[in-house]
Amino acid sequence: MDILSKVTPRQGNSPVPFDILTATASELRVLLDQHKTTSVEIVKAYLAQISKHNKSGAHLNCVNSVVPEKILLDVASELDRERAKGHLRSPNHGTPFLVKDSIWTAASFSVTTTAGTYALKDAVARENADVVRALVNAGMIMLGKTNLSEMAGMKGVGGFAGCSVVGGQTQTPYVRGGVDPTDTWLGLSTPGGSSSGSAASVAAGMAPVALGTETDGSILVPSDRASLYSLKLTLGKAPTRGALGYTPFTDTLGPMTKSPEDVAILLDLLTPIKGKSHRDFLTKSLAGIRIGFLDPAVWAPTADAVRPDADFTAQINEEVAAAVDAIEKAGAQVKRNVTLRRFSNEDDKMFSDLASTDYANEFAKFAGGLDHGSAKTMAELVAFNNEHASICLPSGTDQRFLEDALNIHLSDEKYEEYSQTLRRNNKELGIDKVLREYEVDVIMSIPMGRTATIAAISGYPVGTVPLGYARFNGAAYGMSIIAPANAESLILTIMSAWESIVLPSRRPPPQLVEQNASEKL
Repeated sequence: MDILSKVTPRQGNSPVPFDILTATASELRVLLDQHKTTSVEIVKAYLAQISKHNKSGAHLNCVNSVVPEKILLDVASELDRERAKGHLRSPNHGTPFLVKDSIWTAASFSVTTTAGTYALKDAVARENADVVRALVNAGMIMLGKTNLSEMAGMKGVGGFAGCSVVGGQTQTPYVRGGVDPTDTWLGLSTPGGSSSGSAASVAAGMAPVALGTETDGSILVPSDRASLYSLKLTLGKAPTRGALGYTPFTDTLGPMTKSPEDVAILLDLLTPIKGKSHRDFLTKSLAGIRIGFLDPAVWAPTADAVRPDADFTAQINEEVAAAVDAIEKAGAQVKRNVTLRRFSNEDDKMFSDLASTDYANEFAKFAGGLDHGSAKTMAELVAFNNEHASICLPSGTDQRFLEDALNIHLSDEKYEEYSQTLRRNNKELGIDKVLREYEVDVIMSIPMGRTATIAAISGYPVGTVPLGYARFNGAAYGMSIIAPANAESLILTIMSAWESIVLPSRRPPPQLVEQNASEKL
């Protein structure tokens, strides 16, 4: 008897045995192991949710392209057959994932790799990025590619986070009506960026997990806005080949999920530990862990990025304080209002010039792995955008970051000087100093300020955990956990405790919950 005969077929429109909005990959694994569902049924459920709310329904614009259904069902059927024979490639065997549309996915998937930019709208990668290959080899099912801030947020200024010419404006499923046209570019009605579609799609039940990339906040902020658990990996810990980069000085990637367990399982696939599992660190215990908390009032984002709202400021300050109290009561050693060196204007200029020096080469490496694109170099991309300005450069936007990549070229000596100065200012005199002087193991903060930049320049891993939902518009928000290099295990331990102590049940998007309920009436 194979697995398909063990699963009771659904009758008519009978619901699948899981909630598409809350199901984690780990929960799907249990259902698969118990023969209560199949990978084919799971794939069909996620395809239906994408069809329902991506370009219709809530109009979330999370997903840029979907692998053809026949290919997906053939893959899912084969994985079901493997399961029936007792062959499981990994704990996530037969579960789906989505990939940011700035990461190579092979032509066999029949989807494009566009980085959200019009010059690459027909581009197809010749092979999978290393991280995609790792997940596919582990028996996971790649559903499609997610929308993003165009060129991973490094095209120019103007417009809102999460917008690309190819995919349009990603919407957060937590804010009814989507982006407020009067909001600031990173305002609380936006999904954050640049891994916007990866975060929003997981929150909206279009996949249980997704991959994102980050130079400076691109995983953390969208995950914060989507009430997700995510982990931006230590610089260099996982291969970034095949992912569009801005600068190898900070570029990394990581998983975006609904649970700490899913983060741990994906880390096992992306950065395996010999003889151990990252799940071993999900102890839910804070005993002996020392945590320094930054004051959210001090580290609030600038008004030009996120428009201040007095009620929201009061709410987040109250909820952070309550979370700190709960963490302390659970056994953590807490230091409140620790002082971290601010990211200076001088730092900002050095980082911008350093990254601009790298950017053209990083784009050429990325585009070099694509066929059928209209630009292979940064110069060609800039020229293409100018030639198709009515499409590529909508009113109020520009491509200054692309142009900077053509015009700013630091000498090797100056590049090294900037690198060392930035690391010293933000790592040695920043995070390391806080860890040492306050005698703490990690730093926790809201991820919307420049702490993401400081951690990125330090090369350190950062996790996000959900906390609450804004009273004034429903926007999700959370906190970040900054740890020393290669201390992902410590972040996972804190995440697991957070899930059980602070937020035992994260809230799915109310508008989608209500729509699902109305459909059942």
